[in-house]
Amino acid sequence: MRFFAFLATFFFSLFISGLVSGNVINTSSITLHTDDHNLTSRINQPHSPFSASVDTAQLLVHAIGYDKPILEVSLKRSFQQIDNGESVCVINKIKSAEREKKYTFSLPLNFFQTQQLYQLASLPPLAPELLNENGEVVSIHKALNAFNASAIVLPETYSYGERVDNDLSNIDESQVIALSNPTFFSRFIKIISAGKADFALIFPASLNRSFGNTQPVEMRSYAIANNPKFVSGHVICGKTPEALAFIEKVNAAIKNIYTKPIFIEVHTKYLPVNSKLIIERAIQQQVANIL
Repeated sequence: MRFFAFLATFFFSLFISGLVSGNVINTSSITLHTDDHNLTSRINQPHSPFSASVDTAQLLVHAIGYDKPILEVSLKRSFQQIDNGESVCVINKIKSAEREKKYTFSLPLNFFQTQQLYQLASLPPLAPELLNENGEVVSIHKALNAFNASAIVLPETYSYGERVDNDLSNIDESQVIALSNPTFFSRFIKIISAGKADFALIFPASLNRSFGNTQPVEMRSYAIANNPKFVSGHVICGKTPEALAFIEKVNAAIKNIYTKPIFIEVHTKYLPVNSKLIIERAIQQQVANIL
């Protein structure tokens, strides 16, 4: 009897192992979501490439043979569907401690220099007491407090990482202009140009992609103290056996993508010259640690 019990336990463990590794579970029902309109409008289209986030997503869908559309869905709704056990994963999202409690993350699919605080140059610069010895802003909400007649433009559903998210949560709501994620990059500069806001939190690569050296308004920028210099985007899924199998499939594809020269190329081609070597070295170091 003990022998049969042992066999049952052994084969059950093999079965579960197969589920988690993706050998048994069919992951074809997984649907990828994003709240990035630029991605959904350009993925699998002839006018790609467009940005590192779009181009790396393109590399991934080719590598895993994903032949369905990536659906444009609000992040709140995507997370609700994942929480309900639906076969949904979200592409190109940043890790946070809160998210890691509930969801499963892939390996990094892309890397970016972290966001900076941009301020209209028509305002006085931030006072020295708001900066550290490296000229980095110590607290975003304190900077806004010092300009209490000003507002900051922020995407309404977005995680910048735990350190910045906590900082932003302390900003007076009357000083925040929240834009939907899909329209953020197309609208923030119009709002600032119209004088409705004086601050924005933006990734340098996104600003360079949108305007290059021809920004319609002059802005100064500040790095954020005690914040990582680089951030990575991931595929986020739930923790069902199907989701775990899909993440394993994605991770295998990402590791293969890391080995190809195009992975570095799609990151550096959209950056100003003075940032290319910095991000290239950072990516090489991160990838070496993973592989």
